[in-house]
Amino acid sequence: MVRVAHGHDASRRVLNADIERLPQGVIVDSMIQDQEQLREALTRLIVRNFIDLPSAEIVASVNWASGILIDRLSVKIPKNADEDATIIQTAQTRPPFDDQDSVLDYQVLSRTDGEVKTLVVAAKSVMLESWARFFHSANYPVQVLDVDIFGLANAYVATVPDDNADQTVALFNIGSKKANMVFMAGSALHSVCALANGSVESVVNMLTRHLGVTSEKCHEAFEKGEMLVVDGFSETDVESAMLLAFEEVVSSIEYGFRYFSTAESGEKPVKILLAGGGASLPGLAAYITERTGVETDTVSPFKRIACDPQVFAQAGENFESLSNIYAPALGLALRKF
Repeated sequence: MVRVAHGHDASRRVLNADIERLPQGVIVDSMIQDQEQLREALTRLIVRNFIDLPSAEIVASVNWASGILIDRLSVKIPKNADEDATIIQTAQTRPPFDDQDSVLDYQVLSRTDGEVKTLVVAAKSVMLESWARFFHSANYPVQVLDVDIFGLANAYVATVPDDNADQTVALFNIGSKKANMVFMAGSALHSVCALANGSVESVVNMLTRHLGVTSEKCHEAFEKGEMLVVDGFSETDVESAMLLAFEEVVSSIEYGFRYFSTAESGEKPVKILLAGGGASLPGLAAYITERTGVETDTVSPFKRIACDPQVFAQAGENFESLSNIYAPALGLALRKF
């Protein structure tokens, strides 16, 4: 959760950044399995951070891995035709957007000579309805139900330095169980590639298999941005195991690059920015740079946004590693609906 105040002069200031961890099984494959525990966790976040809840606009996001589809479409708009209806009807005639159990939305990218270029998005109705019902039953009115990837992209656009705004960049989102690459071209979302490997879980599984360490200990070290220390193993042994795990991450990046270059005639991004819980894996950014030859860093979305002092105080020493987990929420809150 990230809370942002929007000023009348278009200024934006982060007031709070907070996180509430959920037990295993509360959400499975982006579907709510335990509404009560999820509602309690949400209430704790709200109570800690919103004194003036009635005046707040709440924006939530669903996970990209829940089956969100995205594609670019060029649509001819007949004279005097309804543009919105024409775009939706055209999209519904083309796979994969012809699924009647999905909800469609779109963003206009450009208009030229009666043709509209759009970014069309589809989400499963049953998944959206599940989350909408949850927020309604919890008595927290949500103005917009968005997608976490769009929040991440918006956080990047809002915080990228002006001299880098026209670059083609890959945002490598390393989630707990899933990973994906978000390609930004000229500060606009180009495409998203879902990846079979490269998540934090894949790294942890490799380490537990080679070092016999618990996943809990791995997560504890990674959240602090520290190198893992394992009794009975030297630093060199641990580093070797980490490099084996990182190699799987690099393979996922190379797959994502091939996906992008197919659409862009062999081009590839000039920079990789890590996001999500895996962004703070010690040594990962340097390893990716060395193996791919592409400059790699973290999104670090709070560096160019004004923040109240308590934002960093609340998160404590872990704020730097947590900041990349907060990126999608920050991107949602920076938008004005």
